[in-house]
Amino acid sequence: MAAAAQLHKRASRYRTLLAHGTFYTAGVQLTNVSAVLPFICAQQGIYWAAGLLYPAFSVGAIFGNSISSFILNLSRRRKHLVLAATALTMSATIVCNAIAAQTALLIASVFLTTSLIAGITRGISKVALSEVVSSKLSEIWRADLVLNQGAFGSILAIVTTLLLLPMATRRDGALTRHVDLLWLGAVGLAVAGVAAVFVGPVHSPPQTAARRFRDTYREGMAAVRADQWFRRYAITSLLFVPISLGTTFYSLHASAQHGGKAGSLHVLVVFASIGLILGSFLWRWVYRTRFGVRGMLVLSALIGATAALICISAQALHGWSQVWVHGIVFLLAAVANQAILTAGISWVNIYAADYQRTTLFGFAAVVVAMETSLLGAALGVLAQKSSAIWPVTILFFLNLIAAIAALRAPTRSYTH
Repeated sequence: MAAAAQLHKRASRYRTLLAHGTFYTAGVQLTNVSAVLPFICAQQGIYWAAGLLYPAFSVGAIFGNSISSFILNLSRRRKHLVLAATALTMSATIVCNAIAAQTALLIASVFLTTSLIAGITRGISKVALSEVVSSKLSEIWRADLVLNQGAFGSILAIVTTLLLLPMATRRDGALTRHVDLLWLGAVGLAVAGVAAVFVGPVHSPPQTAARRFRDTYREGMAAVRADQWFRRYAITSLLFVPISLGTTFYSLHASAQHGGKAGSLHVLVVFASIGLILGSFLWRWVYRTRFGVRGMLVLSALIGATAALICISAQALHGWSQVWVHGIVFLLAAVANQAILTAGISWVNIYAADYQRTTLFGFAAVVVAMETSLLGAALGVLAQKSSAIWPVTILFFLNLIAAIAALRAPTRSYTH
């Protein structure tokens, strides 16, 4: 009886966390800072701001991650309430975005501010979720939860978006046709916040001092000077920033060509969600081959280059300028981007000791966020002053350079 009761309790925790993760994932995809927000921003011709949305989010995520230890220490056993608060905060920022988009007032300033806040909350929630899940579930259940959250969240986003399509085609006005995605995304995040409340308190581990940014930077620079493998990893991470930025500028180009078409953004969201589902299977298979990390990164860069090439072709060939063509671009970009984080974690795990990993990941995340901000701003200004296709063209060549650099990444075995 006791064993059955314990199993029932774990299953209940699992279902609650799955509900939280499913609605959170769906809400994030419906309001994607790399695709949905830049598309809406570009509709107003504010390309420079659209190019800065994802960099602002990245900077916020770094800051959120750096203060997460302090916040979680304050919360003690109530870490589930941190999860709830971050989801509800993200929901509130999306409501602000929806109001700004609906009224066409202060879109640039509102979108940039909310992207920064969303990044901060994402950085905090990522660490909080790790601690809550680790406390509530066994290792087998944790792995299953991560996979199912992504899959169910993507499916929910697809179904929701398809249900919205008939309504979008009957809307008047280019902006209001797409704002319903933001409203529904805000609802999804709010539901995720409510679900997190029912997760319940966690076992509180001994409190640890929050790590200072200065220490992370100093130790990261020491690793760059001392370890050849980490220098190679850091350089490769920087070269893969254009792949992470790809969706933003494909969104700008799609908005320039199809922004006035009813349901165009909905179609792109569906394709991106399908890409995330396909990518979860593809990258698991690639990593298990003998090519490991190297195979993941090379293929990721080549897929990213293919997405850019299709986008360029859609500009050059009138017959290719269709929403479904840009949908394929979004699908490929989602697949390509999905491999970067997983491959990076695996790369560091091959070489670094346990005590080094937090510092090395933190240092790499900071320098990547800095480059993302600079490159995103530069390409956004270029799109504003010339055409949305020029940033895509530059990304195509940068993706090819990343593919060449990835040839020096490790496989699954330890090699110097």
